[in-house]
Amino acid sequence: MSTLDVQQPLRNLPLLFFDVETTGLDLRDGHRVCELAMLRREGGVETGRINTLLNPERDLDPQAAQINGIHADDLRNAPRFASIAGHVVQLCQQAVRVAHNLPFDEAFLNMELERAGYPPLTGPALDTLELARRLGIRRGSLSLGALAGAFGLPMPTHRAMDDVLTLNALFDQLIAKMASYGVTTLGDALRFTRGLLPGQPEPEAPPPLAEALANGSTLRIIYTSNSSPNPIERRIRPIELVVEPNGLSIRAFCYLRNDIRNFVLAKISAYLPDSPAESDQRRG
Repeated sequence: MSTLDVQQPLRNLPLLFFDVETTGLDLRDGHRVCELAMLRREGGVETGRINTLLNPERDLDPQAAQINGIHADDLRNAPRFASIAGHVVQLCQQAVRVAHNLPFDEAFLNMELERAGYPPLTGPALDTLELARRLGIRRGSLSLGALAGAFGLPMPTHRAMDDVLTLNALFDQLIAKMASYGVTTLGDALRFTRGLLPGQPEPEAPPPLAEALANGSTLRIIYTSNSSPNPIERRIRPIELVVEPNGLSIRAFCYLRNDIRNFVLAKISAYLPDSPAESDQRRG
């Protein structure tokens, strides 16, 4: 299988824009996807799309229904995710996934794929929220609606396809902004989301962290956060190094918070290996 060329210009890439609407905000409470929209474009031309309500097989939270305007009657006869899972995987193949607040949407999408018997999505993905933050766009909010207003784009409505169409237009605006920083290729953009400009060297991680990054393994750290005066142990799975104004950080999945978090390296006082049994259990 061929892989995406990180030196390919952003405008020429196969891109998969997607958005989900959900029954609630927390996966741990059993919330599900109730609407999915995807739009694939290649060389600026649309080559495929999905736009469907989904039967989540559970109730919607009233707050979610108030935001997205979807109601139980709309979903009763909608297809279940498993019936479209194959099409989802097909659209995503050999494309860069793009979403606004990517970790949220992708976590829900991967959960649905897992329930349908498919592996999680892998490969390069870009978060327009993170790109906007790195570009220094400060207009009180970096929500999709606020950014659409700032750039004069069609406004999102909290319905999946409307939001995808806004996302598609926003990404073109961000491409133009990134070009002024010399960020023009997929590789440039992936490094830019980590706070690195073209030509800047890759930061070096302490040896235990570098090993965990290379092996995809977990480790334990002793960390002092802003919210707690006392250092506490965290078990993490490192993802990538990122450069922030407050210093070099590691983006990692935190098992204490069950979420992806950034940890400032200067606040890590010790690195402790997981036992083999713990690491194997976390991989499973």
